[in-house]
Amino acid sequence: MKLHHRMLRHFIAASVIVLTSSFLIFELVASDRAMSAYLRYIVQKADSSFLYDKYQNQSIAAHVMRALAAEQSEVSPEQRRAICEAFESANNTHGLNLTAHKYPGLRGTLQTASTDCDTIVEAAALLPAFDQAVEGNRHQDDYGSGLGMAEEKFHYYLDLNDRYVYFYEPVNVEYFAMNNWSFLQSGSIGIDRKDIEKVFTGRTVLSSIYQDQRTKQNVMSLLTPVYVAGQLKGIVLLDINKNNLRNIFYTHDRPLLWRFLNVTLTDTDSGRDIIINQSEDNLFQYVSYVHDLPGGIRVSLSIDILYFITSSWKSVLFWILTALILLNMVRMHFRLYQNVSRENISDAMTGLYNRKILTPELEQRLQKLVQSGSSVMW
Repeated sequence: MKLHHRMLRHFIAASVIVLTSSFLIFELVASDRAMSAYLRYIVQKADSSFLYDKYQNQSIAAHVMRALAAEQSEVSPEQRRAICEAFESANNTHGLNLTAHKYPGLRGTLQTASTDCDTIVEAAALLPAFDQAVEGNRHQDDYGSGLGMAEEKFHYYLDLNDRYVYFYEPVNVEYFAMNNWSFLQSGSIGIDRKDIEKVFTGRTVLSSIYQDQRTKQNVMSLLTPVYVAGQLKGIVLLDINKNNLRNIFYTHDRPLLWRFLNVTLTDTDSGRDIIINQSEDNLFQYVSYVHDLPGGIRVSLSIDILYFITSSWKSVLFWILTALILLNMVRMHFRLYQNVSRENISDAMTGLYNRKILTPELEQRLQKLVQSGSSVMW
């Protein structure tokens, strides 16, 4: 094949690839726009979920404040005796239900710095109101549908005046014990001091990302102040961990996307992060979205290119087959042209191939036809 014919063949083949690829590029651009909008929707849904959790925490704190403000009846001798009998000490900590559920009046665990059970009698009589508030918010009619996630986050109450902490879920003191009770000044529970100071403004605060002293994992917390007679008495806290965030960001309507989605929460101040989900294969990120939430939290989402290939496999297969068929047609056309030009002579006036070149093979075939008596027109 002559050089200019070879160059023409390569040019046509390249044109075929470009033209067929334009269809795939169009699909890729359309998918990029659609998935960018979907990532924005995921972040908006997560932001709304945080607002819902904030509302819940405020509702629990309001319930506790109403219970504290109400006139408390005197604790009966029987109840006082039951509390003191269940009062125990373990791991340099004192309280109720530290290692086992010995006091049925409380659902969770109470830890205190005091060694005298009389100092927590009133608290033990009051804390069922906290249990009722948490339970009531978890079992709302619309809970688990819409913004509320059908899951149980970790709630607890810190009393600053009486120096005790009450966990709604039982916490074994052998695994975690509150030993430093000056956390409001030093931030010893892990929460940044700046976040604790914001509680004094009277607003619910979403903390920065910190390492939880109980689980040793990076978490965020919602802090809602509890006031009595205008004075800060305690804080209702809600921990949001990695599992909670996975439930918030999980793409229920597109489960395939979750396999190729990267989701990370980063604290812009401390640099700590929570890797919520990672793509099974990180080939190339073709869609990404970054959004800053209030409180210095940055949400980063990205989708691996393998999601486009997997979700649009019909389009990719159509592109491959079309390109291969057209390239094969180009190859066959030039091979046929090469065969015709090799076996025929073109007319000087018309340029058309109208005469065969008498090759030894062709001459041998003609001789056989003549010898057999067949008519041959030449």
